Amino acid sequence: MGKTYKKAQSAMEYLMTYGWAILIIAIVLAALFSLGVFSSSSFLGTTCVASSGYLCQSPLLHTGSLTLTFGQSTGTNWGQSYIAFIQSGAGAPSTSLPACGEVSLGTSFASGQQAQVTIANTVTNAATPTCTTFSSTVGTSYSGALWVSYVVNSQTLISQVATLTLKAS
Repeated sequence: MGKTYKKAQSAMEYLMTYGWAILIIAIVLAALFSLGVFSSSSFLGTTCVASSGYLCQSPLLHTGSLTLTFGQSTGTNWGQSYIAFIQSGAGAPSTSLPACGEVSLGTSFASGQQAQVTIANTVTNAATPTCTTFSSTVGTSYSGALWVSYVVNSQTLISQVATLTLKAS
């Protein structure tokens, strides 16, 4: 009986030691969770993922405007071209980019060309052109897409060229 008692005591000590350790870890995780450490907005950074044939680098949302380097290497030279940021859920532009959100890339934009672009407005509804200015409040986040409108062979085309997640800094 003495041997069985020692084994039972040893097992109980083992369970109690690890039980307390697990309880402490659970309390720490609960505290971190309640402080918002694990909320998705705290992990959100600023990224730009371009489609094949396009370049989107160094996006920065600062003082109410989005600045980035945009380029295209589609093998086609563009005529009059514009770029706009359209928020997620705003829908796709049907025939043209909303005038309040577009920024001109110029009368010609050659394949292989890059340009630094500053966009001051975000499109919140592409179907009935509604735009608003980016917030300059640090930590404000946006997600959406870059759309371009360009002319090739006298035909105006519209394409989504990149997806972005932004956080104002």
